[in-house]
Amino acid sequence: MKLSVEEVIELVKEELLCYEDMEQYAEQWEKEFLQWVKKKYAKKVYVMTIKDEDEIFEIADSYIDAVQQNSVKEYWKTF
Repeated sequence: MKLSVEEVIELVKEELLCYEDMEQYAEQWEKEFLQWVKKKYAKKVYVMTIKDEDEIFEIADSYIDAVQQNSVKEYWKTF
């Protein structure tokens, strides 16, 4: 499925906010994601391909794990 970058951000943040005390991390994820997009793609990206809704959950859950394990840098290296 094709989603705009903004839609991906909104869906992942929405998933992150389902967890207690994740407001700060949801904002942090958005900032880091935008940096990742700029670094990964030379041209401005408007649309991203996501396999399905489960991939959004996986992105959020992986980020939560990275925060808990203090390995956010590794998360972005393998994103």
